[in-house]
Amino acid sequence: MGIEPRYLGQYQLLERIASGGMGEVWKAMDTHLQRIVAIKLLLSNWRYSADFVARFQGEARLIASLRHPNIINIHNFAIEERPGEPPLLYMVMDYVEGQTLAQYLAATSKLGRFPSHEDILYLFSVLAQAIDYAHSRGMIHRDIKPANILLDQRDTRQRALGVPIITDFGIARRQGISGGTVVGSVVGTPLYVAPEQALGSYDEKRSDLYSLGIILYEMLTGIPPFRGDNMMNVIMQHVNQAPTPPELLNEAISAATSAVILKNIAKKPEDRFSSASEMVIALAESFHLPVPESLIQNLRTMPPHAVISLSYIPPSLADRPLLAETPPATLAAPAIDRHSGGASPVAQTDEIHALPNLAHVAAAPVQTPSAPSIVVPPRSPARSFLSHPRWLAAIAGLIVVLLIVGVTARLWPSAAAPAQLTPHGSVQFSYSLGSSHYDQLQITMQNVPDPPEGKMYYAWIDAPANESYVPHWQLEVRQKQIRSGTLSDNKVTNLVTPHSLFLITLEDASNTHILVPAIDASSRLYYAQLSPSGGATFEIKVCPQNVNSSPCT
Repeated sequence: MGIEPRYLGQYQLLERIASGGMGEVWKAMDTHLQRIVAIKLLLSNWRYSADFVARFQGEARLIASLRHPNIINIHNFAIEERPGEPPLLYMVMDYVEGQTLAQYLAATSKLGRFPSHEDILYLFSVLAQAIDYAHSRGMIHRDIKPANILLDQRDTRQRALGVPIITDFGIARRQGISGGTVVGSVVGTPLYVAPEQALGSYDEKRSDLYSLGIILYEMLTGIPPFRGDNMMNVIMQHVNQAPTPPELLNEAISAATSAVILKNIAKKPEDRFSSASEMVIALAESFHLPVPESLIQNLRTMPPHAVISLSYIPPSLADRPLLAETPPATLAAPAIDRHSGGASPVAQTDEIHALPNLAHVAAAPVQTPSAPSIVVPPRSPARSFLSHPRWLAAIAGLIVVLLIVGVTARLWPSAAAPAQLTPHGSVQFSYSLGSSHYDQLQITMQNVPDPPEGKMYYAWIDAPANESYVPHWQLEVRQKQIRSGTLSDNKVTNLVTPHSLFLITLEDASNTHILVPAIDASSRLYYAQLSPSGGATFEIKVCPQNVNSSPCT
Protein backbone atom coordinates (compact mmCIF):
# COMPACT_ATOMS: atom_id res chain seq x y z
CA MET A 1 0.00 0.00 0.00
CA GLY A 2 1.49 3.36 -1.06
CA ILE A 3 2.07 6.37 1.19
CA GLU A 4 -0.75 8.90 1.13
CA PRO A 5 0.50 12.12 -0.55
CA ARG A 6 0.65 15.26 1.60
CA TYR A 7 -0.85 18.54 0.44
CA LEU A 8 -0.75 22.20 1.38
CA GLY A 9 -3.67 23.72 -0.45
CA GLN A 10 -3.07 23.12 -4.15
CA TYR A 11 0.55 22.03 -3.59
CA GLN A 12 1.58 18.39 -3.29
CA LEU A 13 4.68 17.97 -1.14
CA LEU A 14 7.20 15.77 -2.95
CA GLU A 15 10.50 15.95 -1.08
CA ARG A 16 11.96 17.81 1.88
CA ILE A 17 15.13 19.49 0.65
CA ALA A 18 16.19 21.52 3.70
CA SER A 19 15.34 22.04 7.36
CA GLY A 20 16.44 24.31 10.17
CA GLY A 21 15.35 26.06 13.33
CA MET A 22 12.76 28.15 11.47
CA GLY A 23 11.12 25.38 9.49
CA GLU A 24 11.49 23.31 6.34
CA VAL A 25 11.83 23.77 2.59
CA TRP A 26 9.99 21.32 0.35
CA LYS A 27 10.02 20.53 -3.33
CA ALA A 28 6.38 20.49 -4.35
CA MET A 29 4.03 20.24 -7.33
CA ASP A 30 1.58 23.03 -8.07
CA THR A 31 -1.37 20.85 -9.09
CA HIS A 32 -3.20 23.77 -10.73
CA LEU A 33 -0.34 25.01 -12.95
CA GLN A 34 1.48 21.68 -13.17
CA ARG A 35 4.88 23.09 -12.31
CA ILE A 36 7.53 22.33 -9.69
CA VAL A 37 7.88 24.91 -6.93
CA ALA A 38 9.69 25.25 -3.61
CA ILE A 39 7.71 25.80 -0.41
CA LYS A 40 9.18 27.32 2.73
CA LEU A 41 7.12 26.05 5.65
CA LEU A 42 7.47 27.91 8.97
CA LEU A 43 7.21 25.56 11.93
CA SER A 44 8.38 27.66 14.88
CA ASN A 45 6.32 28.32 18.01
CA TRP A 46 5.80 31.90 16.83
CA ARG A 47 2.83 30.60 14.86
CA TYR A 48 0.87 30.72 18.13
CA SER A 49 1.13 34.52 18.10
CA ALA A 50 -1.57 36.40 16.21
CA ASP A 51 0.79 39.38 16.04
CA PHE A 52 3.44 37.22 14.37
CA VAL A 53 0.95 35.93 11.81
CA ALA A 54 -0.03 39.50 10.91
CA ARG A 55 3.63 40.49 10.54
CA PHE A 56 4.28 37.42 8.39
CA GLN A 57 1.56 38.50 5.98
CA GLY A 58 2.89 42.04 5.75
CA GLU A 59 6.49 40.92 5.31
CA ALA A 60 5.57 38.32 2.70
CA ARG A 61 3.85 41.00 0.59
CA LEU A 62 6.99 43.14 0.70
CA ILE A 63 9.20 40.23 -0.31
CA ALA A 64 6.84 39.23 -3.12
CA SER A 65 7.07 42.79 -4.50
CA LEU A 66 10.75 42.28 -5.36
CA ARG A 67 11.15 41.45 -9.03
CA HIS A 68 14.74 40.80 -10.02
CA PRO A 69 16.22 37.92 -12.06
CA ASN A 70 18.75 37.21 -9.30
CA ILE A 71 16.34 37.28 -6.37
CA ILE A 72 14.12 34.26 -5.80
CA ASN A 73 10.64 34.88 -7.16
CA ILE A 74 7.78 34.50 -4.65
CA HIS A 75 4.58 33.16 -6.22
CA ASN A 76 2.29 32.89 -3.23
CA PHE A 77 2.07 32.98 0.52
CA ALA A 78 -0.66 31.40 2.56
CA ILE A 79 -1.86 30.52 6.04
CA GLU A 80 -3.63 27.20 6.47
CA GLU A 81 -5.80 26.84 9.56
CA ARG A 82 -6.16 23.40 11.13
CA PRO A 83 -8.52 22.58 14.03
CA GLY A 84 -6.69 22.30 17.34
CA GLU A 85 -3.31 23.23 15.81
CA PRO A 86 -1.41 26.46 15.25
CA PRO A 87 -1.74 27.80 11.70
CA LEU A 88 0.66 26.59 8.99
CA LEU A 89 2.47 29.53 7.41
CA TYR A 90 4.22 29.00 4.10
CA MET A 91 5.63 30.79 1.07
CA VAL A 92 5.69 29.36 -2.46
CA MET A 93 8.65 30.29 -4.66
CA ASP A 94 10.62 29.24 -7.72
CA TYR A 95 12.33 25.88 -7.54
CA VAL A 96 15.97 26.31 -8.53
CA GLU A 97 17.91 23.30 -9.76
CA GLY A 98 21.47 23.49 -8.55
CA GLN A 99 23.75 23.68 -5.54
CA THR A 100 24.16 26.46 -3.00
CA LEU A 101 27.20 28.70 -2.89
CA ALA A 102 28.07 26.98 0.41
CA GLN A 103 28.32 23.64 -1.41
CA TYR A 104 30.32 25.26 -4.19
CA LEU A 105 32.82 26.71 -1.68
CA ALA A 106 33.12 23.35 0.07
CA ALA A 107 34.24 21.79 -3.23
CA THR A 108 36.55 24.65 -4.28
CA SER A 109 37.99 27.28 -1.93
CA LYS A 110 37.86 25.15 1.20
CA LEU A 111 39.98 22.55 -0.59
CA GLY A 112 42.46 25.15 -1.81
CA ARG A 113 41.01 25.19 -5.34
CA PHE A 114 40.21 28.88 -5.62
CA PRO A 115 37.87 30.11 -8.38
CA SER A 116 39.33 32.28 -11.13
CA HIS A 117 39.19 36.05 -10.80
CA GLU A 118 36.82 36.11 -13.74
CA ASP A 119 34.38 33.73 -12.01
CA ILE A 120 34.59 35.68 -8.74
CA LEU A 121 33.99 38.99 -10.49
CA TYR A 122 30.99 37.57 -12.38
CA LEU A 123 29.50 36.10 -9.21
CA PHE A 124 29.85 39.25 -7.12
CA SER A 125 28.76 41.54 -9.94
CA VAL A 126 25.46 39.67 -10.21
CA LEU A 127 24.99 39.57 -6.42
CA ALA A 128 25.78 43.28 -6.15
CA GLN A 129 23.10 44.18 -8.66
CA ALA A 130 20.49 42.14 -6.79
CA ILE A 131 21.44 43.55 -3.38
CA ASP A 132 21.51 47.15 -4.61
CA TYR A 133 18.13 46.61 -6.26
CA ALA A 134 16.64 45.41 -2.96
CA HIS A 135 18.23 48.29 -1.05
CA SER A 136 16.87 50.81 -3.56
CA ARG A 137 13.40 49.53 -2.67
CA GLY A 138 13.96 49.78 1.05
CA MET A 139 14.62 46.09 1.72
CA ILE A 140 17.57 44.76 3.72
CA HIS A 141 18.20 41.02 3.52
CA ARG A 142 20.06 40.73 6.88
CA ASP A 143 21.21 37.13 6.35
CA ILE A 144 23.43 37.13 3.29
CA LYS A 145 25.44 33.90 3.46
CA PRO A 146 26.56 31.15 1.05
CA ALA A 147 23.68 28.86 2.06
CA ASN A 148 21.21 31.55 0.96
CA ILE A 149 22.73 31.92 -2.51
CA LEU A 150 21.63 29.34 -5.08
CA LEU A 151 23.63 28.62 -8.24
CA ASP A 152 21.03 27.98 -10.93
CA GLN A 153 22.27 25.30 -13.30
CA ARG A 154 19.47 25.89 -15.78
CA ASP A 155 21.63 28.57 -17.41
CA THR A 156 25.38 28.00 -17.62
CA ARG A 157 25.99 30.02 -20.78
CA GLN A 158 27.98 32.73 -19.01
CA ARG A 159 29.71 30.65 -16.35
CA ALA A 160 29.80 26.93 -15.57
CA LEU A 161 29.09 27.63 -11.90
CA GLY A 162 25.58 28.79 -12.84
CA VAL A 163 23.58 31.93 -12.21
CA PRO A 164 23.56 33.15 -8.59
CA ILE A 165 20.13 33.73 -7.07
CA ILE A 166 19.61 35.19 -3.60
CA THR A 167 16.99 33.40 -1.56
CA ASP A 168 15.51 33.51 1.94
CA PHE A 169 14.39 37.12 1.99
CA GLY A 170 11.94 35.84 4.60
CA ILE A 171 14.02 37.55 7.27
CA ALA A 172 14.36 40.77 5.33
CA ARG A 173 13.30 44.04 6.85
CA ARG A 174 12.16 47.23 5.24
CA GLN A 175 14.48 50.13 5.97
CA GLY A 176 13.14 52.79 8.30
CA ILE A 177 10.34 50.68 9.76
CA SER A 178 10.60 50.01 13.48
CA GLY A 179 9.07 47.13 15.37
CA GLY A 180 9.05 43.42 14.76
CA THR A 181 9.59 41.57 11.52
CA VAL A 182 8.55 38.20 10.23
CA VAL A 183 11.07 36.62 12.54
CA GLY A 184 11.42 39.27 15.21
CA SER A 185 15.10 39.92 15.79
CA VAL A 186 16.68 37.46 13.42
CA VAL A 187 19.81 39.22 12.23
CA GLY A 188 21.89 36.69 10.45
CA THR A 189 24.29 33.82 10.86
CA PRO A 190 27.23 34.17 13.29
CA LEU A 191 29.92 33.48 10.67
CA TYR A 192 28.59 36.32 8.49
CA VAL A 193 26.79 38.69 10.88
CA ALA A 194 27.80 42.36 10.87
CA PRO A 195 28.99 43.94 14.14
CA GLU A 196 26.13 46.43 14.25
CA GLN A 197 23.63 43.58 13.86
CA ALA A 198 25.21 41.79 16.82
CA LEU A 199 24.81 45.04 18.77
CA GLY A 200 21.10 45.31 17.96
CA SER A 201 21.05 47.68 14.96
CA TYR A 202 19.05 46.07 12.18
CA ASP A 203 18.32 48.94 9.78
CA GLU A 204 21.75 49.44 8.22
CA LYS A 205 21.88 48.35 4.57
CA ARG A 206 25.67 48.11 4.71
CA SER A 207 25.20 45.10 6.99
CA ASP A 208 24.44 43.17 3.81
CA LEU A 209 27.67 44.51 2.31
CA TYR A 210 29.61 43.31 5.35
CA SER A 211 28.22 39.79 4.91
CA LEU A 212 29.09 39.94 1.21
CA GLY A 213 32.64 40.94 2.16
CA ILE A 214 32.91 37.97 4.54
CA ILE A 215 31.89 35.66 1.68
CA LEU A 216 34.53 37.24 -0.57
CA TYR A 217 37.13 36.74 2.18
CA GLU A 218 36.13 33.07 2.48
CA MET A 219 36.16 32.52 -1.27
CA LEU A 220 39.71 33.88 -1.61
CA THR A 221 41.22 32.31 1.53
CA GLY A 222 39.16 29.15 2.10
CA ILE A 223 38.09 30.18 5.61
CA PRO A 224 35.91 32.92 7.11
CA PRO A 225 37.83 35.57 9.08
CA PHE A 226 36.20 34.79 12.43
CA ARG A 227 35.89 31.27 13.77
CA GLY A 228 35.41 29.75 17.20
CA ASP A 229 34.12 26.86 19.25
CA ASN A 230 30.73 28.44 19.98
CA MET A 231 28.29 30.95 18.59
CA MET A 232 28.89 33.75 21.09
CA ASN A 233 32.66 33.58 20.66
CA VAL A 234 32.31 34.13 16.92
CA ILE A 235 29.90 37.03 17.41
CA MET A 236 32.25 38.78 19.83
CA GLN A 237 35.10 38.48 17.31
CA HIS A 238 32.95 40.30 14.73
CA VAL A 239 32.41 43.08 17.26
CA ASN A 240 35.89 43.46 18.72
CA GLN A 241 38.59 41.59 16.81
CA ALA A 242 40.47 42.71 13.71
CA PRO A 243 40.52 40.12 10.90
CA THR A 244 43.75 38.64 9.62
CA PRO A 245 44.50 40.41 6.30
CA PRO A 246 43.56 37.98 3.49
CA GLU A 247 46.93 38.45 1.75
CA LEU A 248 48.61 36.79 4.75
CA LEU A 249 46.49 33.66 4.29
CA ASN A 250 46.79 33.36 0.51
CA GLU A 251 49.90 34.76 -1.14
CA ALA A 252 48.05 34.96 -4.45
CA ILE A 253 45.88 37.78 -3.06
CA SER A 254 47.24 41.20 -3.94
CA ALA A 255 47.50 44.02 -1.42
CA ALA A 256 44.90 45.95 -3.44
CA THR A 257 42.38 43.09 -3.30
CA SER A 258 43.07 42.61 0.40
CA ALA A 259 42.36 46.32 0.93
CA VAL A 260 39.00 46.02 -0.88
CA ILE A 261 37.95 43.13 1.35
CA LEU A 262 39.10 44.76 4.58
CA LYS A 263 37.31 47.99 3.70
CA ASN A 264 34.06 46.14 3.18
CA ILE A 265 34.30 44.27 6.51
CA ALA A 266 35.24 47.34 8.53
CA LYS A 267 33.67 47.40 12.00
CA LYS A 268 31.86 50.69 11.38
CA PRO A 269 29.31 50.77 8.53
CA GLU A 270 30.42 54.26 7.47
CA ASP A 271 33.93 52.92 6.82
CA ARG A 272 32.64 50.40 4.26
CA PHE A 273 31.68 50.93 0.64
CA SER A 274 28.38 52.73 0.20
CA SER A 275 26.93 50.08 -2.12
CA ALA A 276 27.60 46.55 -3.30
CA SER A 277 28.21 47.83 -6.83
CA GLU A 278 30.89 50.16 -5.54
CA MET A 279 32.65 47.24 -3.86
CA VAL A 280 32.62 45.19 -7.07
CA ILE A 281 33.98 48.10 -9.12
CA ALA A 282 36.88 48.36 -6.68
CA LEU A 283 37.32 44.57 -6.79
CA ALA A 284 37.54 44.59 -10.60
CA GLU A 285 40.18 47.31 -10.43
CA SER A 286 42.19 45.28 -7.91
CA PHE A 287 41.97 42.23 -10.21
CA HIS A 288 43.09 44.37 -13.20
CA LEU A 289 39.92 43.29 -14.99
CA PRO A 290 37.34 45.46 -16.74
CA VAL A 291 34.21 46.27 -14.78
CA PRO A 292 31.38 44.01 -16.05
CA GLU A 293 29.29 45.92 -18.54
CA SER A 294 26.09 44.59 -16.96
CA LEU A 295 27.05 46.30 -13.70
CA ILE A 296 27.67 49.62 -15.43
CA GLN A 297 24.38 49.40 -17.31
CA ASN A 298 22.59 48.54 -14.07
CA LEU A 299 23.96 51.66 -12.39
CA ARG A 300 22.91 53.83 -15.34
CA THR A 301 19.36 52.53 -15.30
CA MET A 302 18.76 52.87 -11.55
CA PRO A 303 15.76 55.17 -10.90
CA PRO A 304 16.64 58.73 -9.78
CA HIS A 305 15.29 58.17 -6.25
CA ALA A 306 17.57 55.17 -5.85
CA VAL A 307 20.88 56.69 -6.96
CA ILE A 308 23.76 54.89 -5.29
CA SER A 309 26.60 57.20 -4.39
CA LEU A 310 30.07 56.12 -5.41
CA SER A 311 32.73 57.37 -3.03
CA TYR A 312 35.36 55.39 -4.93
CA ILE A 313 35.77 55.52 -8.70
CA PRO A 314 38.83 53.72 -10.09
CA PRO A 315 40.92 55.48 -12.75
CA SER A 316 39.70 53.15 -15.48
CA LEU A 317 36.16 54.51 -15.04
CA ALA A 318 36.98 58.13 -14.35
CA ASP A 319 35.97 59.17 -17.87
CA ARG A 320 32.82 57.01 -17.96
CA PRO A 321 29.92 58.78 -16.18
CA LEU A 322 27.86 56.36 -14.14
CA LEU A 323 25.42 58.26 -11.97
CA ALA A 324 26.21 61.58 -10.38
CA GLU A 325 29.45 63.49 -10.65
CA THR A 326 31.32 62.31 -7.57
CA PRO A 327 34.93 63.27 -6.86
CA PRO A 328 37.12 60.19 -6.61
CA ALA A 329 38.30 59.22 -3.17
CA THR A 330 41.20 57.08 -2.11
CA LEU A 331 40.41 53.53 -1.12
CA ALA A 332 41.81 53.09 2.35
CA ALA A 333 41.85 49.82 4.22
CA PRO A 334 41.13 50.01 7.94
CA ALA A 335 44.15 49.95 10.20
CA ILE A 336 44.95 46.31 10.87
CA ASP A 337 47.44 44.66 13.16
CA ARG A 338 48.95 42.22 10.68
CA HIS A 339 50.34 40.08 13.46
CA SER A 340 46.94 39.49 15.06
CA GLY A 341 44.54 36.70 14.33
CA GLY A 342 45.19 33.03 14.04
CA ALA A 343 43.58 29.83 12.97
CA SER A 344 41.01 28.35 15.28
CA PRO A 345 38.44 25.63 14.89
CA VAL A 346 35.66 26.44 12.45
CA ALA A 347 32.31 26.57 14.20
CA GLN A 348 29.53 24.82 12.33
CA THR A 349 27.06 27.60 12.94
CA ASP A 350 25.55 28.04 9.49
CA GLU A 351 21.97 28.40 10.70
CA ILE A 352 19.54 31.23 11.27
CA HIS A 353 19.82 32.89 14.65
CA ALA A 354 18.23 35.73 16.45
CA LEU A 355 20.05 38.05 18.74
CA PRO A 356 18.81 40.22 21.57
CA ASN A 357 19.48 43.91 21.92
CA LEU A 358 23.20 43.97 22.69
CA ALA A 359 23.73 47.71 22.53
CA HIS A 360 25.84 47.78 25.69
CA VAL A 361 28.40 45.16 24.73
CA ALA A 362 31.76 46.09 26.18
CA ALA A 363 34.48 46.53 23.60
CA ALA A 364 38.19 46.35 24.32
CA PRO A 365 39.17 47.75 27.75
CA VAL A 366 39.74 51.48 27.71
CA GLN A 367 42.95 52.67 29.32
CA THR A 368 42.04 55.32 31.90
CA PRO A 369 44.74 57.96 32.42
CA SER A 370 46.13 58.02 35.92
CA ALA A 371 45.16 60.95 38.10
CA PRO A 372 47.83 63.58 38.75
CA SER A 373 49.56 63.24 42.08
CA ILE A 374 48.79 65.90 44.65
CA VAL A 375 51.18 66.61 47.49
CA VAL A 376 49.50 67.74 50.71
CA PRO A 377 51.80 69.41 53.17
CA PRO A 378 51.61 67.92 56.67
CA ARG A 379 49.82 69.87 59.34
CA SER A 380 51.76 71.16 62.23
CA PRO A 381 50.95 69.08 65.32
CA ALA A 382 50.55 72.27 67.30
CA ARG A 383 47.69 73.41 64.99
CA SER A 384 45.79 70.08 64.76
CA PHE A 385 42.06 70.52 65.49
CA LEU A 386 42.13 67.21 67.44
CA SER A 387 44.13 68.93 70.14
CA HIS A 388 41.30 71.34 70.86
CA PRO A 389 39.16 70.26 73.90
CA ARG A 390 35.90 71.31 72.22
CA TRP A 391 36.58 69.00 69.24
CA LEU A 392 37.49 66.13 71.55
CA ALA A 393 34.14 66.49 73.31
CA ALA A 394 32.24 66.52 70.00
CA ILE A 395 33.94 63.35 68.78
CA ALA A 396 33.21 61.59 72.08
CA GLY A 397 29.53 62.54 71.75
CA LEU A 398 29.39 61.22 68.16
CA ILE A 399 30.80 57.87 69.26
CA VAL A 400 28.10 57.58 71.96
CA VAL A 401 25.36 58.31 69.38
CA LEU A 402 26.71 55.66 66.99
CA LEU A 403 26.79 53.09 69.78
CA ILE A 404 23.17 53.84 70.69
CA VAL A 405 22.06 53.52 67.03
CA GLY A 406 23.90 50.23 66.67
CA VAL A 407 22.30 48.73 69.78
CA THR A 408 18.86 49.95 68.69
CA ALA A 409 19.24 48.36 65.27
CA ARG A 410 20.11 45.00 66.83
CA LEU A 411 17.23 45.10 69.31
CA TRP A 412 14.67 46.44 66.82
CA PRO A 413 15.65 45.34 63.27
CA SER A 414 12.69 47.16 61.75
CA ALA A 415 14.25 50.42 62.77
CA ALA A 416 17.35 49.73 60.68
CA ALA A 417 17.65 49.52 56.88
CA PRO A 418 16.25 46.26 55.49
CA ALA A 419 18.82 43.55 54.78
CA GLN A 420 19.67 42.93 51.11
CA LEU A 421 18.29 39.53 50.11
CA THR A 422 20.56 37.32 48.02
CA PRO A 423 18.84 35.41 45.23
CA HIS A 424 19.45 31.68 45.29
CA GLY A 425 17.89 28.53 43.88
CA SER A 426 18.42 25.48 41.71
CA VAL A 427 17.69 24.02 38.30
CA GLN A 428 16.63 20.37 38.22
CA PHE A 429 16.71 18.24 35.07
CA SER A 430 14.67 15.13 34.36
CA TYR A 431 13.72 12.65 31.64
CA SER A 432 10.42 12.76 29.85
CA LEU A 433 8.57 9.49 29.22
CA GLY A 434 10.54 7.38 26.75
CA SER A 435 13.60 9.65 26.70
CA SER A 436 17.14 8.57 27.57
CA HIS A 437 18.43 12.14 28.01
CA TYR A 438 17.71 15.10 30.25
CA ASP A 439 15.16 16.82 28.04
CA GLN A 440 13.18 18.82 30.59
CA LEU A 441 13.90 20.99 33.60
CA GLN A 442 12.40 22.91 36.52
CA ILE A 443 13.70 26.21 37.90
CA THR A 444 13.14 27.25 41.52
CA MET A 445 14.51 30.52 42.91
CA GLN A 446 13.96 32.71 45.98
CA ASN A 447 14.61 36.40 46.70
CA VAL A 448 14.51 37.37 43.02
CA PRO A 449 13.91 41.10 42.42
CA ASP A 450 11.25 42.12 39.94
CA PRO A 451 12.76 42.88 36.52
CA PRO A 452 13.22 46.57 35.64
CA GLU A 453 10.58 48.31 33.57
CA GLY A 454 10.68 47.03 29.98
CA LYS A 455 12.73 43.94 30.85
CA MET A 456 12.01 40.23 31.25
CA TYR A 457 13.94 37.30 32.71
CA TYR A 458 14.97 34.50 30.33
CA ALA A 459 16.62 31.15 31.08
CA TRP A 460 19.08 29.63 28.57
CA ILE A 461 21.18 26.52 28.01
CA ASP A 462 24.30 27.68 26.15
CA ALA A 463 26.41 24.71 25.04
CA PRO A 464 28.90 23.85 22.28
CA ALA A 465 26.59 20.99 21.28
CA ASN A 466 23.86 23.54 20.46
CA GLU A 467 25.82 25.61 17.93
CA SER A 468 22.86 26.59 15.80
CA TYR A 469 20.18 26.99 18.45
CA VAL A 470 20.12 28.01 22.12
CA PRO A 471 17.16 26.59 24.12
CA HIS A 472 15.46 29.32 26.13
CA TRP A 473 12.38 30.07 28.20
CA GLN A 474 10.76 33.28 29.43
CA LEU A 475 10.47 33.37 33.23
CA GLU A 476 7.94 35.07 35.49
CA VAL A 477 8.64 36.43 38.96
CA ARG A 478 5.86 36.23 41.54
CA GLN A 479 6.37 37.45 45.10
CA LYS A 480 10.15 37.42 44.60
CA GLN A 481 10.08 33.79 43.48
CA ILE A 482 10.53 31.89 40.21
CA ARG A 483 8.77 28.53 40.01
CA SER A 484 8.87 27.55 36.37
CA GLY A 485 7.10 24.22 36.40
CA THR A 486 8.36 21.63 33.88
CA LEU A 487 10.02 23.18 30.82
CA SER A 488 11.20 21.48 27.64
CA ASP A 489 12.28 22.32 24.09
CA ASN A 490 11.53 20.00 21.20
CA LYS A 491 14.47 21.35 19.16
CA VAL A 492 17.04 19.91 21.59
CA THR A 493 17.00 16.29 22.79
CA ASN A 494 19.69 16.61 25.47
CA LEU A 495 19.85 19.72 27.65
CA VAL A 496 22.85 18.65 29.77
CA THR A 497 26.05 18.15 27.76
CA PRO A 498 29.74 18.69 28.58
CA HIS A 499 30.73 22.35 29.12
CA SER A 500 27.14 23.57 28.98
CA LEU A 501 26.07 26.64 30.91
CA PHE A 502 22.68 27.48 32.41
CA LEU A 503 22.04 31.23 32.33
CA ILE A 504 19.35 33.65 33.48
CA THR A 505 19.49 37.00 31.71
CA LEU A 506 17.58 40.25 31.44
CA GLU A 507 16.21 40.84 27.96
CA ASP A 508 14.13 43.49 26.23
CA ALA A 509 10.46 42.72 26.97
CA SER A 510 9.34 44.27 23.67
CA ASN A 511 11.33 41.65 21.74
CA THR A 512 9.28 38.47 21.96
CA HIS A 513 11.41 36.45 19.53
CA ILE A 514 14.84 36.50 21.17
CA LEU A 515 16.96 33.50 20.18
CA VAL A 516 20.40 34.26 21.66
CA PRO A 517 21.26 35.39 25.22
CA ALA A 518 22.54 38.90 25.82
CA ILE A 519 26.32 39.13 25.62
CA ASP A 520 26.40 42.26 27.75
CA ALA A 521 27.89 41.07 31.06
CA SER A 522 25.56 43.31 33.10
CA SER A 523 22.53 41.51 31.61
CA ARG A 524 23.80 38.04 32.62
CA LEU A 525 22.59 37.68 36.20
CA TYR A 526 22.55 34.04 37.39
CA TYR A 527 24.22 30.84 36.26
CA ALA A 528 24.90 27.17 36.90
CA GLN A 529 27.72 25.11 35.44
CA LEU A 530 26.23 21.90 34.02
CA SER A 531 27.91 18.54 33.68
CA PRO A 532 26.46 15.15 32.70
CA SER A 533 28.27 13.63 35.68
CA GLY A 534 27.04 16.25 38.12
CA GLY A 535 23.67 14.65 38.84
CA ALA A 536 20.30 16.14 37.99
CA THR A 537 20.18 19.21 40.25
CA PHE A 538 22.51 22.20 40.02
CA GLU A 539 22.80 25.23 42.28
CA ILE A 540 22.03 28.59 40.68
CA LYS A 541 24.58 31.25 41.61
CA VAL A 542 24.85 35.01 41.10
CA CYS A 543 27.06 35.97 38.15
CA PRO A 544 30.14 37.80 39.49
CA GLN A 545 30.46 41.34 38.23
CA ASN A 546 33.57 43.42 37.64
CA VAL A 547 35.86 40.43 37.20
CA ASN A 548 38.10 39.66 34.27
CA SER A 549 36.89 36.09 33.72
CA SER A 550 33.33 35.45 34.79
CA PRO A 551 31.82 31.98 34.20
CA CYS A 552 28.79 33.80 32.81
CA THR A 553 30.73 35.28 29.89
